[in-house]
Amino acid sequence: MNYSINIIIIILLIILVLQFFMENFYDFENIPKKIGDSIKDITLSPGIGVPKIIHHICPRDFNKWHQKWFYCYSSWLKVFPKEKYTHMVWYDDELHKVIEDKEFSWFLETFNNYKENIKRIDMVRPFILYKYGGIYADMDIEVYKDFFDELHPVKVSIAESPYKGNEEITNCLMASPPKHNFWFLIIDRCYRYVDKYTLLSTGPQLISQVYKENIEMVHILPFNLFNPPPWQSENVNIYAKHFNTVM
Repeated sequence: MNYSINIIIIILLIILVLQFFMENFYDFENIPKKIGDSIKDITLSPGIGVPKIIHHICPRDFNKWHQKWFYCYSSWLKVFPKEKYTHMVWYDDELHKVIEDKEFSWFLETFNNYKENIKRIDMVRPFILYKYGGIYADMDIEVYKDFFDELHPVKVSIAESPYKGNEEITNCLMASPPKHNFWFLIIDRCYRYVDKYTLLSTGPQLISQVYKENIEMVHILPFNLFNPPPWQSENVNIYAKHFNTVM
């Protein structure tokens, strides 16, 4: 009788232990297992608060800049002055250095194998925001008002897309506390679409897909204030505008 009770107790303990591990560790499909093993709750991240850092990615050669970029970049320096914010410029011919970091080197082969450089420019953003946190903005986004207080201190903040037939959110304007797990979800999902067209493999359709499955992790910056479409009437209250320049 006692033997049977002991067996039942052992089985229950095993079930409880297995349940603990299943509930408290995240199993990614593609990225290193050790990363998932370190995550007890995918919706929670150790970083709290968005650092006052502004990230831009651009060519080193100014001759490769679209004329509009000079005005847009100047607007960030004016609205988010260097006295209060750190501005980090990432040159597009050195993006591999971010991935070569010991923390991210497992992604280097995938990163280097992208045939289009725009895919590397897209996919380096989750790594930058995971490591440093802060605000990322495309070079063709002009900013009009400081929106730092509009950012969520715990969730990632991402600009809504006005092109709903194409994507829900966009990767042109994003902000985050450091070490946010949402970025690993993006990276893990990108392996499925390595050879697909850019919007899906590394761009807005990729992050929109992950967002729909993890809505609680994202704070939406409404498009009418942060990413108004060309057909929207002029609004003096907008924070930023994306000009969709093509080089």
